[in-house]
Amino acid sequence: MNEQPPDYDEAMGSASPTAAEMEAQAPLKGQDTRLALISFSWTDRIRLLRFPEPIGALVSEALGQHWPKGIQSVKPYEESLEIKLRGNPFAHGQDDEKIAIRMSVMGILQSLAREGWIVRPNRLGRMGNYNQWGQKDSLIFDLKEPRDASWLCISFDSQDLVHLINASTDLATALISKFGDEVEKCNKDFVSGIFEVKFKNAPWGQPSPKGSVRSRIIVLDLIQCLEERGYKMGTSLDFDNGSGGSSYQSTGETWFWYR
Repeated sequence: MNEQPPDYDEAMGSASPTAAEMEAQAPLKGQDTRLALISFSWTDRIRLLRFPEPIGALVSEALGQHWPKGIQSVKPYEESLEIKLRGNPFAHGQDDEKIAIRMSVMGILQSLAREGWIVRPNRLGRMGNYNQWGQKDSLIFDLKEPRDASWLCISFDSQDLVHLINASTDLATALISKFGDEVEKCNKDFVSGIFEVKFKNAPWGQPSPKGSVRSRIIVLDLIQCLEERGYKMGTSLDFDNGSGGSSYQSTGETWFWYR
């Protein structure tokens, strides 16, 4: 009999962190919350709110590993720590830049989870009339038990593509089986770890009610396939409103899953 994979919280254990561990990861002095936030601003800035000071270095390290253009500056900004990247990762970019910033966010989520900062699935999104200051999406984090997991990034691109960064072999095989004749072709790049699925008849680009229904059916089947293999939804982001790129020109929000 095939058993369902355990819930992520069950698999990682339910023990609470020790007092010393909680103190080490406590928010900035004077704050009594165990909540923190990352906001994405302008075309190139990431701001950390109410994280302890060591987390700034951790996030900078993750960005340094995955964002090839590097970091331009790190400085206080009001009640946040602002990391300004070189280039414009949240604006019009080429495919390689779009891949790199998605991998960067995966690296941040993984690094923070290992320190006990767990992202909430329901992001804050845009808030207030601050477009002139370049405000974009925000992610909320809870301080919990440290966790280590394998992260997966999923994007819906161009008119007919799904890209999965860090997709496992079993997931790639399951997707091919699940969608069958709906798939025009697929490709796994073993160097970058990206699995690409190209669907027939441009499901993200059909200007008709039929296209809107079909695209959502694909999303439902994709979610089912992910959950059957033990993946759980981490969060989602709208990086660039679909600007720039060709094969990686986004037509929907970018997902981040883990197991």
